[in-house]
Amino acid sequence: MNEKFFDLSREKQDRMINGALEVFSKCGFKHASTDDMVKAVDVSKGLWFHYFGSKLGLYTFVYGYSVKFLLLELSTAVDMNEQNYFEIVKQMEFAKMKVSKSYPYMTLFLEQSAKETDPDIISKIAEDRRIYRDKISLMLKAGDIPNITEKSHKDKIKKIVQYTIEGIVHDKSAEGAEPDAIYREIKSLLDMVSQLAGGKVQTTPEGMGLMLEPAVF
Repeated sequence: MNEKFFDLSREKQDRMINGALEVFSKCGFKHASTDDMVKAVDVSKGLWFHYFGSKLGLYTFVYGYSVKFLLLELSTAVDMNEQNYFEIVKQMEFAKMKVSKSYPYMTLFLEQSAKETDPDIISKIAEDRRIYRDKISLMLKAGDIPNITEKSHKDKIKKIVQYTIEGIVHDKSAEGAEPDAIYREIKSLLDMVSQLAGGKVQTTPEGMGLMLEPAVF
């Protein structure tokens, strides 16, 4: 990319970054169009190519930028001494909420990027993708679910939480919900599952999954 991009005003930088994040998160790399980015943020197509050279160059830049920006927010929001899984996820989601106020499509873009299969993309973002995955894994690995002894049960609960959060973010974002409202919904979910997980965990009669028996408070 052309380093003179950083000579632009911060407002214009963010407009271009947000335009790229929006289109890439909605369309993926293959179907993303700089014409759509022009419409989204009213910056000429010539400027995109002047600063980034190609769609691949733009994608590579916004991916690296997103990883650095989000990890920085996470590093200040997540208490690395915290051991409760639900509290760690809450802290992570709070950081993502703060990020979404400046870059509404950043977390959605990173989720979409995880599904990219284009070999050029995979090659260009491989190192940043590894750093991002390792940091997220390290944060989550520190978290345990109290009162649950079976590792398989813990893993299933974490999967349920992960998929439900993804669904909340997707649905609420499509509705145009504000970041604070999305975070409140996620926090409510985490508080509820945390309470349920404080009780007993039993396998279902069919042996197909697990059943949470709420604790008595």
